[in-house]
Amino acid sequence: MENKKQAEEARRARLLKMRAERLPDIKKQFEENQKRNFNANFAPGGKDEALVKKSSVKKATKATNSKAGATKSAKAAKTSKSGKAAKDTKASKNAKLTPAQARNVALGVSTRKGEMVHHQRMLSQDVNMQATQHIIGIPVNKSRYNGYKGQQVTMSQIRAARPDKDAVRIIPIGGLGEFGIGKNMTAFEYQGEIVLIDMGTLFADADYPGVNYMVPDCKWLDDNRDKVKAILFTHAHLDHIGACKHLLPYFGPMVPVYGTAFTIGMIKKQMSEVPDVPEMNYQVVEPLKHDIIKVSQHFSVEFVHMLHSIPGNTSIVLRTPNGAILVSGDWRFETHPMDTPADYDRLIEISEKEGFALMLNESTNIDVPGTHPHSEYDVGENLGRVMDHYANGRVIISCFSSQVKRIESVLREASERGRKVAFAGFSMINNVEVALRAKAIKVPKDTVMKMEDIIKLPDEKVTIVCTGSQGEMNAVLNRMVTGQHRFIKIKATDTIVFASNPIPGNEPKVTSTVGGLLREGAQVIQNGKTHLTNIGPLHLSGHAYYEDHVKFVSDLKPKNYMPYHGEFYMLEHNAEMAENVVGIPRDNIIVADDGDIVELMADKSIRKNGRIHVGNKLYDDADRQVNEAVVKDRIHISREGIFVVVLTVSKKTGRLVKTPDIVSRAFIYLDDSEELIGKIRHYLRTKAEHSKGTDADLKALKDEIKEDVTHILFDATGHTPIVIPVINRV
Repeated sequence: MENKKQAEEARRARLLKMRAERLPDIKKQFEENQKRNFNANFAPGGKDEALVKKSSVKKATKATNSKAGATKSAKAAKTSKSGKAAKDTKASKNAKLTPAQARNVALGVSTRKGEMVHHQRMLSQDVNMQATQHIIGIPVNKSRYNGYKGQQVTMSQIRAARPDKDAVRIIPIGGLGEFGIGKNMTAFEYQGEIVLIDMGTLFADADYPGVNYMVPDCKWLDDNRDKVKAILFTHAHLDHIGACKHLLPYFGPMVPVYGTAFTIGMIKKQMSEVPDVPEMNYQVVEPLKHDIIKVSQHFSVEFVHMLHSIPGNTSIVLRTPNGAILVSGDWRFETHPMDTPADYDRLIEISEKEGFALMLNESTNIDVPGTHPHSEYDVGENLGRVMDHYANGRVIISCFSSQVKRIESVLREASERGRKVAFAGFSMINNVEVALRAKAIKVPKDTVMKMEDIIKLPDEKVTIVCTGSQGEMNAVLNRMVTGQHRFIKIKATDTIVFASNPIPGNEPKVTSTVGGLLREGAQVIQNGKTHLTNIGPLHLSGHAYYEDHVKFVSDLKPKNYMPYHGEFYMLEHNAEMAENVVGIPRDNIIVADDGDIVELMADKSIRKNGRIHVGNKLYDDADRQVNEAVVKDRIHISREGIFVVVLTVSKKTGRLVKTPDIVSRAFIYLDDSEELIGKIRHYLRTKAEHSKGTDADLKALKDEIKEDVTHILFDATGHTPIVIPVINRV
């Protein structure tokens, strides 16, 4: 036991000796790093000199207390002298303070400022990442089909790119590999001539508060506007025509706009929303006539009828000096269509006679296996079965307003059963009107009624077609559920049919709407729930499935292949299908991003060669542009809130004339945070007292208040809201 004790003492002695030996080195290293003497703060003139003198006073006082009363007068004299010295030191210290130091106020916080700054930095990174998804720049693309043999393109390669004057340049301005499907727009350029195909929008999601949709940023087009010879549209869905009201006015009547009757009708409807409707040069085409339209010296175009979920849908064959280019547009295979069958024979004829040097093929449903198992006729028959099965109540059918042939099926089935039909929803009524003018829909006689008239009929005679199949909060169907609709309130005898599938991302909204309908006691029938309702398919996708793509591309035998219209994984899978199943060589396949320049050479080979500036412009529900900085502030406020402090000071004295006002929004509830608010008000009063109140002083004072209040709030809540100090001088 004694040995252990001795060993422990020896070990401690060694440690003390080692520390004593290392202390001079540590002290020297610290002095060198700090570039000052280790005890410089305590030396004469240092900031802690007063502490040394105070310590001396205490020691002297202790010593004199142990002596006799004869030394009392000496002690008093020494104390008086020390007090005077301390006072002189304090005055000297205050004389050296800057205005900012003079305004310093103790915050009474336990968290370090560095912790707050770190939190702000991480929050800023998150906000920037969320608010800049639409900014394209140079996307990461290491796909084996990227045109650079799987290597990421560099800025030096882009700068070194030189266009081939004999190449046809294909430039996707929107629609490729973004964070959603939409905003389709592609430019084709050859020797100073440009042809544009489509001008679509991309709907924003919850990551962009207050933003409704995005349109392509056309800075490159602004610089090349005089080169545009024609604008072509494949069909009238908003992801292909939604940007017209923002972009078409730039071109005016000198540039012809081509599309089918229904597509041009929908564009005119959209352009009517522009305050000063510009004069445009609209040219209606008839795809089944196979007209070849020469739009410039080097470009001619042909529209080919294709099936989709909207009337007037086409593919476009663009004939160039370097060969024919097929732009597929949106399409689907359908065995027994209600509309005119797709004109595949014409495409095969062009393929055999001329060949396609390049095919741009849509990618939306490339991940869905097989082919379409049913047709639009089957959907119509199943809607009729719903009317038969629930013959004693109202039938309310919600679908996309662009599904004109589905609306025609509803009219036909309702007419056969003696029911009347009313339309509800602004876009629904607009689309039916355009379809009637374009003769794209057949309406049985004496079937359609106004909403205000149909509600007077017995329930078993009423059928309503409305919007809201995606669970939109302000759409007609939701307003019927909540009782906000002017004419219809859902009741237990109603049957509601969702003749559509939820768009990816809309599932929670649709689920909420369905729940509201069921709470009202109504019957709800959705597509794909045959096991629950014993009703067959109620929806048919407008996009081709995997086996449809295989057959389509195999029949047309394009020399080169470029997937478009889809998110990046869709483009990649489309390219894999073309190589692995159809057999197109890998070097002949390009997976591009918005802004890439793809060149179709004179020898019919393709390559990537440079980029142009592309991006997005954000718009709100009122069609007003939204700045990116506004979006960032909205995201910040949604996460952390906003905190406003208002100080009212006198111009003469610079003193507060009233208690500081505090406003908190989306952060803390003031009535529940009285202690914190009191602490902030105390800080503000003290801060105002230390301020001179001059005009030059106000800006610095605001910055200091913003930083200090943010620190206090972070210490109390762990959040850093947007702090806005307001100083009113009266």
